[in-house]
Amino acid sequence: MAVGESQVGSGSEPAEKGVEPDTGWRNTVRKIKQDTTARWGLYVIGFVLAITTYTLVDGNLSRLTFGAMSDFTFAEALPFFEHPERLPAPGEAETNQPPVFHADGSLSHPLGTDPNGRDYFTRIVYGAQVSVTVGIAATFLGLVGGTAVGAVAGYYGGWVDDALMRAVETVYAIPPLILIIVFTVFVSGGSPDVRFAIVGVGLAFVPVFARIIRSEVLSVREMDYIEAARAAGVKDRNIILRHIIPNSFAPVMVYATLQIGVTILIVAGLSFLGFGAQPPTPDWGEMLNTSHGYMHSNVWLSIWPGLAIMITIMGFNLFGDGLQDALDPRLED
Repeated sequence: MAVGESQVGSGSEPAEKGVEPDTGWRNTVRKIKQDTTARWGLYVIGFVLAITTYTLVDGNLSRLTFGAMSDFTFAEALPFFEHPERLPAPGEAETNQPPVFHADGSLSHPLGTDPNGRDYFTRIVYGAQVSVTVGIAATFLGLVGGTAVGAVAGYYGGWVDDALMRAVETVYAIPPLILIIVFTVFVSGGSPDVRFAIVGVGLAFVPVFARIIRSEVLSVREMDYIEAARAAGVKDRNIILRHIIPNSFAPVMVYATLQIGVTILIVAGLSFLGFGAQPPTPDWGEMLNTSHGYMHSNVWLSIWPGLAIMITIMGFNLFGDGLQDALDPRLED
């Protein structure tokens, strides 16, 4: 008996210490750290978000400091930046200057200058404040609206589900770009602005998020712990917020991460068409719109904002793929 106890004790203790829970956010973080694709995506996202935060603060210094500092003060204080919106005086800057590695390039303008003589490197960097901020904000708006609609429709079912999902399907049937443009023009009264583009893109994405969360809620609402909460007298609102949504949110988070890249591309397209950020605001889509008339004389004006959009979208897509693998219970180490 003593021998048996000794054997069981010596064999079970290391096993218990070596076992780690295979669920929860700790396990998700561990899987992301082990996934090379997700790590590289996270590096790109972190770099882009750092630039976005810096440029967003610098571009709103007047409001943040109650007029004590003017916007883009940090840009003018640093030797490698210039004011991204101010037009140089005639004769003070060369227009359409090529990048530094070109024979006619200059170290003072590593990526060249735009048709108005403004430093292109500065405008590329400060273009992140519009493209990335609008992309994240519009996706978040669609995520919140879609989650609310899908959770309520899936939980209650019946006529509530029918009414909400018929409305969702009506919006879903309209091509997103057309819906966004019509909404932006109608709400802005013919004067497009990036703020209206955020709301328009967010509304266009509500149906997609609503359909995803509803499909998850239909299965989660039949779980035993949901029935136990109902039997205990928990209010429907608390059940939805504390149990239904948190346990249905994994696929929505994956889709939202991937959708940010799509949103950035759509916002750039809106600016390219003239329905997003308006000049002289630095924006990657608006820069593509300006540069397409100079494709033969200076193709680099189109390449730099295109690369910025591509790298940013690639970062969110890589991280989204890694997050999907980390949250998929069917994938084991």
